[in-house]
Amino acid sequence: MRSIALGLAIAAAALLGAEPARADLFRPSKDDQVKLGQRAAGELRKREKVLPDNDPHVVLLRRLGDRVLAQLPEADRKPWKFSFDVIDSKDVNAFALPGGPVFFYTGLLKKLGTEDQVAAVLAHEIAHSVRQHWASAYADNQKRKLGLTALLMIFRADRAAFDVAGVADDLLFTLPYSRKHETEADMVGYDLMTAAGFNPQGMVEVFEILRKATSGGKPPEFLSTHPDDAARIRRIQDRIKRDPRPFQPQVPLPWQPEEIKPKSAK
Repeated sequence: MRSIALGLAIAAAALLGAEPARADLFRPSKDDQVKLGQRAAGELRKREKVLPDNDPHVVLLRRLGDRVLAQLPEADRKPWKFSFDVIDSKDVNAFALPGGPVFFYTGLLKKLGTEDQVAAVLAHEIAHSVRQHWASAYADNQKRKLGLTALLMIFRADRAAFDVAGVADDLLFTLPYSRKHETEADMVGYDLMTAAGFNPQGMVEVFEILRKATSGGKPPEFLSTHPDDAARIRRIQDRIKRDPRPFQPQVPLPWQPEEIKPKSAK
C-alpha cells in the first residue's frame, strides 16, 4: 500500500497548489479528499483483481455497508462518495481511501465468520472517512516535516542528522497520532454498527482474529500505527459491559464452514 500512499501525497500536493488560500493550507478539503480517493480507487481497480459486482462476497459487503451507512446523519454523508469493493488477495486486510472508497481483501473475509464481524470492520473504515483521519494526518505530518527541515537547515545539519531526526519524528509524533485515529475509529465504529443492529461482540472477535493472524510478526504498540490488539479488545469489552442494550445473536456468513462460526452473543 506504500504506492497508494505516495500517489495520494503527490496528488494532494498538486491539488493544494492550485487552490486559493484557506485556513489550513496543508489540509485537503472534503472535495479534495473525494477527488483523491476516487483517483486512487480507480487505479486500484485497474491494478488489482477486484471481484465483479455480482460476486456473493461483494453483494454481501455492499448490503452490510449500506446498512451501516444508513446510521449516519445525511449531513455526515455529504460530500463523501462511499463504495465497497473486494480484492481477491490472500492479504488479511481492509482499508478506506480518502473520501469514502472501502476495499476488503478476500484473505480477511475468509477468516471472518459472521456478518457482525464484517460490519465491525466496515464501520471502523467508514469512521476513518467521516472523521477525515487521512486529511488530518496528512496536514499534521506535512507541517511538522516542513518545520523540521527548516530547523535542520538553519543549523546546517548533515544528511545523517536529517535521517535521525526523521526517525525520531516518526516515533514521537506520527505513530502515536495514527493510534489515536485508530482508537477513535473503533469507538465511532462501535456506535455505527450497534445503531445498525449488529452485535458488538463481532468487533471483539475481529481483533482476536487479527491478533492470531499476526502472531509473532507484529511490532510492539509504541512502534505500530495501530493500537495493541489486546488493549483494543479490553476497551471494546468494557464498552459492551456498560451498554444496557440487548443485542441479537450474530448472523453467520453463508459461505463459512461451521467450525469458524462463533456462537457468542450478548
